[in-house]
Amino acid sequence: MRLTVRLDSMRIHAFHGLLPQEKKVGNLFEVSVEVWFNHYPAETESEDINSTVNYAEIAAISKQVMATPCELLETVTVKIMRAICDRWRFLEGGKIKVTKLTPPIPIPMKGASVEIQW
Repeated sequence: MRLTVRLDSMRIHAFHGLLPQEKKVGNLFEVSVEVWFNHYPAETESEDINSTVNYAEIAAISKQVMATPCELLETVTVKIMRAICDRWRFLEGGKIKVTKLTPPIPIPMKGASVEIQW
């Protein structure tokens, strides 16, 4: 059976962007992470945290990666993916979406996003 662990719309202030103002003031970002893997009923019954993915660790990894400024959302998104995959090598796939909530674009919008799936 496939098990999915998901964290939706974690809000993290960070300094990603190309413009000097973005690097100085920063922006509010939303980070959503979804990972999946095969999980067997016997493991579920054991309630062993090592047989699954700890979503608190996903949040901590996301926050840690977001703390290092990158010019491109593509770069930070891939860095989050790599850090999560390095921590849980049994993952079969996932999806990460990073959204800059107020990009420096003079058009009203909910945000600008980059999403990676593997």
